[in-house]
Amino acid sequence: MIVNRYQSGVLSLAWSVLGCREEAEDAAQEAFLRAYENLADFGPPLNLKNWIFAIAFHRCLDRLRRRKTELKARERWAREDRGGGGDSGPERSLEALAVLGPHWKRLSAKERTALALAVVEGYSAAEIAEVLYCAEGTARVHVFKAKRKLRRWMKGNVDVPNH
Repeated sequence: MIVNRYQSGVLSLAWSVLGCREEAEDAAQEAFLRAYENLADFGPPLNLKNWIFAIAFHRCLDRLRRRKTELKARERWAREDRGGGGDSGPERSLEALAVLGPHWKRLSAKERTALALAVVEGYSAAEIAEVLYCAEGTARVHVFKAKRKLRRWMKGNVDVPNH
């Protein structure tokens, strides 16, 4: 009943904030799920419509923040690809890896592990090889392939196949 009553308004709000119908539909669905999960928190001083719209708006803001973070990560990867360096450290590395979201999952488990160990933990090829129970050269290949695939995805040139 709540979805039927407020769906078009929530979708309209999300679309106006995000500018993309598909993303707006996802944000609206997330908002209704979040509202359902938190119905116990809804109380008399709150207006139901305003409460649901506030949840939807915050879902949209989360998506906009994610877009901005993804854009920054793409720019960083492009700078690094051109040899520009930039800031380094575990915080930047974790942020860059987190931004990859579903594309991170598209790498093989060994590629994900090798890249995370190299980038986040600063492991050498020998240390990665020890963790993955493989040769040092194989560990280097896993890191190289993972970086190559992710850079191609970031540039939008190639669709990385699922594993």
